[in-house]
Amino acid sequence: MSDSMSMADLMAQYETNNDLKKGDVIEGTILSVNTEEVIVNINYSSDGVLPKEEITGSTTEGLEVNQKISVFVLKADNGDGNVLLSQKKADQILVWDEFEKIMNSKRPFKVKVKEVVTGGLVADYKGARVFIPASHVALAYVEDLKPYLHQTLEIVLIDYKKEDQKVVGSRKVIEQEAQERSKADRLSRISPDDRITGKVVRIADYGAFVDLGGVDGLVHISQMSNKRIKHPSEVVQEGALVEVIVLEVNREKERISLKLADIKESPWETVDVHYHVDDVVAGKVTRIMNFGAFVEIEDGLEGLIHISELSEQHVSRVQEVVNVGDEIEVMIIQIDSENQKMGLSLKAAKEAELSDFEPYAEEEQTTTLSDLFGDKLKNLKF
Repeated sequence: MSDSMSMADLMAQYETNNDLKKGDVIEGTILSVNTEEVIVNINYSSDGVLPKEEITGSTTEGLEVNQKISVFVLKADNGDGNVLLSQKKADQILVWDEFEKIMNSKRPFKVKVKEVVTGGLVADYKGARVFIPASHVALAYVEDLKPYLHQTLEIVLIDYKKEDQKVVGSRKVIEQEAQERSKADRLSRISPDDRITGKVVRIADYGAFVDLGGVDGLVHISQMSNKRIKHPSEVVQEGALVEVIVLEVNREKERISLKLADIKESPWETVDVHYHVDDVVAGKVTRIMNFGAFVEIEDGLEGLIHISELSEQHVSRVQEVVNVGDEIEVMIIQIDSENQKMGLSLKAAKEAELSDFEPYAEEEQTTTLSDLFGDKLKNLKF
């Protein structure tokens, strides 16, 4: 570097702010730092003094030599020939422009909670008050906000009006975004046939929702047992840990279909092997409807006797012939394994039972006394 350039740099460095006055906000460079104050080069005939109590945060920690810093001129002469400065007041003025940039960029920033008030928290950011509503403190509503007092929280702005000096922040939004990222990552790593242990977080009439570690899946009521149940609470309870098998993953709609892993093989899967049309089987009446009666053949295997298949005679009400709990024999007249339907007939089963005795009935009709007693009747006189 030439001597002339060095001189030019030196002169530029010590160029003075001849019009410096109280209330100015200027930028300076830190020359030295100790525990009580910071000396700042403000390109003036004298240096600026920044007392600890006028530093944002009231501490010199974190400030370093050669660091650029914005300061407010409290006094052009503090009585010792130096300029008295305040970082706090400079921040209070500049922070509103910064809030606008933060709002537009949607970037997170950190605040320190100063008060717990009705409806939320009041935090400080460079001397400005930031309100955090109770509904935005966390993902789940927090009843007691006192533990947050004096904590440093990372938030985003959700409302800002410079003219009213209104600033509203949210920690909940940050947690929601983090949850969504975690959910997307977890969803990408779940595939059909995976066996996963999860926690039942909610029960509805149609099934149970299971937390698989950041993403929920649904066990439909039909995938909880191989026999008919009226409500999921018959099988699982909220808060219980369950092992599930993934049936289907729809990443676009963020839906996961599950079934409980401990369900026994459904008898419908082998019904065509063990049962055939015209078989007569024993069962128990489980439900009565206007159109017929449902009969359980074995656990998880149920068939329907239509009202027309109850009797040869006309039946007005199903209860005229059978009731819930009755143990009866029925004939299988239809099997639809794909749709898990079986047609039964009480009438046909009784007809089959009667037909089994027909040979004996005919034999009885053709039998004579001679056939029964033979030659023993020959010598009898009438």
